[in-house]
Amino acid sequence: MTNLSNRSMKQMIQKIESRFEQMGRWIHVHPKRVILVMLLFFASLASNLPSIQVDTSTEAFFSENDQTRISYDKFREQFGRDEIVLALIHPKKVFDIEFLKKLKAFHEDLEAEVPHLDEVQSLINVTAMRGEGGELIIEELMADWPEDDAGVKDLKERVLRNKFYRNFLVSEDGQYTTVVIRSIAFSDVGKDMDQEGILEEGFSDEEDTSLSDNDNPQLLTEEQNSEFVEAIQALAERHRNSEFPIDLGGSPVMVHDLKKAMFSDMPVFVLASLGVIALLLVILFRRLSGLVLPILTVIFSLLAALGLVAATGTKMTIVMQILPSFLLAVGIGYSVHLLVIYYRHLRDHGDKGEAIAFAMGHSGLAILITSLTTAGGLLSFVPVKVAPVSDLGLFGAAGVMLCVFFTLVLLPALLSVLPEGKPAVVAEKLYMQETSRPQLSFADRMLKGCGNFAVNQPWTVIVISVLIALMSSFGASQLRFSHNPIAWLPDNHSLRNATDAINDHMKGSAAIELVVERGEENAVKDPEFMKRLDEFNRFSEGTSYNRISVGKSSSIVDMVKEINQVLNEDREEYYRVPQDRGMIAQELLLFENGGTDDLESLVNTPFSKARVTLKTTWVDANQYTGLLLKLERKIEELFGQEKSYVVTGLIPIMVKTITFLMEGMLISYLIAGVVITLLMIFLLADFRLGLWSMIPNFLPVLVGLGVMGMLDLPLDAMSILVGSIAIGLAVDDTVHFMHNFRRNQHIHQDVQVAVEKTLTSTGRAMLLTTIVLSAGFFIFIISSMNNLISFGLITGLTIIIALFGDILLAPAMMALIYKNRPSNSIKKETL
Repeated sequence: MTNLSNRSMKQMIQKIESRFEQMGRWIHVHPKRVILVMLLFFASLASNLPSIQVDTSTEAFFSENDQTRISYDKFREQFGRDEIVLALIHPKKVFDIEFLKKLKAFHEDLEAEVPHLDEVQSLINVTAMRGEGGELIIEELMADWPEDDAGVKDLKERVLRNKFYRNFLVSEDGQYTTVVIRSIAFSDVGKDMDQEGILEEGFSDEEDTSLSDNDNPQLLTEEQNSEFVEAIQALAERHRNSEFPIDLGGSPVMVHDLKKAMFSDMPVFVLASLGVIALLLVILFRRLSGLVLPILTVIFSLLAALGLVAATGTKMTIVMQILPSFLLAVGIGYSVHLLVIYYRHLRDHGDKGEAIAFAMGHSGLAILITSLTTAGGLLSFVPVKVAPVSDLGLFGAAGVMLCVFFTLVLLPALLSVLPEGKPAVVAEKLYMQETSRPQLSFADRMLKGCGNFAVNQPWTVIVISVLIALMSSFGASQLRFSHNPIAWLPDNHSLRNATDAINDHMKGSAAIELVVERGEENAVKDPEFMKRLDEFNRFSEGTSYNRISVGKSSSIVDMVKEINQVLNEDREEYYRVPQDRGMIAQELLLFENGGTDDLESLVNTPFSKARVTLKTTWVDANQYTGLLLKLERKIEELFGQEKSYVVTGLIPIMVKTITFLMEGMLISYLIAGVVITLLMIFLLADFRLGLWSMIPNFLPVLVGLGVMGMLDLPLDAMSILVGSIAIGLAVDDTVHFMHNFRRNQHIHQDVQVAVEKTLTSTGRAMLLTTIVLSAGFFIFIISSMNNLISFGLITGLTIIIALFGDILLAPAMMALIYKNRPSNSIKKETL
């Protein structure tokens, strides 16, 4: 029954190959018609390229309908943007008249020149409160400018005594000060949006959580964020000197710098990829058509794929930036496989139409299957909840299929219309053999030697492979997950230095946001609720986990306590929440009447929701998990009975990303393995052989992960791609090896001869595509971003190891499976 099934599958494969051959003949007869249709198809996709968008923000790792993203967006609608640019300044003396003048000039220039600005906060304009005759006086801290040393001393005492200012605008030792620069949250603020309507929005379950453009204003765009940050950077550069040293940190700077690095790297990657590809094509084919046609085909494929990305409104992200170089490397391999057979047949027989038909019949199905395995590896990313990874899976797979489509349709048509000159010598030293030169090239001798060794010493190869697998398993067990976008930047990058300084002196710039919904108007003013808020503040500031601690916790309760203190002769014992609800309401009313809008960032207008902001150091997201768990247990204890509460902000988003990466890696690797194995079984028309053939493909992935573990390279949003991408690409060579090995085994019924024939024909194409693919990934080593360097290094290495798996491990396995005797299926076919 199995043999009958295998025979049916083989007959089906032969029929498909025959159809490809017929397709090649038809294209040769109607090339201009085919080219016209393909150009129209290309234009329909590429015309969308001008509308392509970029997003390097932290929240871009979530789809817009993900609950984590929805909660964060609604938080920003309610309270404004929590992401700030922090200018850390370390003068010789903070409390010095000359320095304060410089600080004021910097502050005023920021207010005057930075676009999309919401507010600037510094010692110059921060709100200060004082009591006078039972009245609450609200004014700017430096409304009365210090004129002498006594005034400066008084200012210093007031600042260092104020709990709100410490670790926000001034370090605890008074040696550092900051300027906090916040952008508007929405690109159309003040135009088409109703601020009051936004303030009434909430987090409760009854609310509509959709974020359609009709219901909500557009958040600040990438372009506007860049304009905002670039203006700040320009002003910082203008004011920076030895007496006014400025470090700029904060997530808006991170987003801008990542985008800048991405825009800087992508053209370099594409040009470098094209350069490497052109060099290899010249070496291989030594003719103009062999250089121009593959590059033209793959560029058409790439632009069409990017046009598809733009047409769907999908944004280019840090992860998606590998797509162009990836498609160039993969797409050129398909053209190489087709052209190698075409040029060889054309050289031997001289008939262009027959050469096209033969190349299509010989390689068309194999190219299609290899593209399906590559696409299958990529599609395994689609279920991953990390949006950029999912997008790469979808559009990477679509791009691969576009590469195949252009290779199998446009390339034969272009070959048909271009005149062929005198047949060229096609890379004799690397690839082809002229009939007048029967000696094997160096590449042939190397491949043949590997194959003969594997067939004659199969157990040696198997044992070595097992030892490598065991060592790699140990290395893989050391892997750790990571999500730290700042660490993607070079070690000496100014943002990394600024972040370290902010962590050390201001106890961090990353935020955890808590919003508690009470459900009733003015319920936040309840003394018992205020007491719980205060308890949470004190608990948070005493909470640490793995040397990570909350540097500052602030909420409306801090303001109420300060108001109460200044209204009671500024005595320390009155720095507490009044026990009378009416007193709290009265004090808050006095504060509101003082002309400040500071309350808007702490509560909503009806006083039914309260915000708590926890500030901590910026580290890798995998280190926050324990801290968040401790905080969330306390939140549930104190606020679990409230209508609802939401924990959001930059840190919870990053931690959620880690969780999704861990889940996604397991899902994607499992899907990729199953899908590609099924495709191999179909192509080889043999269930057992299909399963065995996957061993040379899984081993390189294990080795790649093992090397990552040994080098302490983390699994992040880029490096989790290695496994599924590598297996999808590695299996391409296995497909070509197994496909041709079965043919040669059927003809010669001798494993050693079949392996030798396969490696001295298809093996050379495998070698070339491995060089192209690995070079395409090694190009990422020149990136300015650490995560891309690691990704390129490991993926390129994995692809090279996969080639050795196909020229050593696969032949050794075939020697053991066939034992140099024809299989039952082959016997039956021969009969």
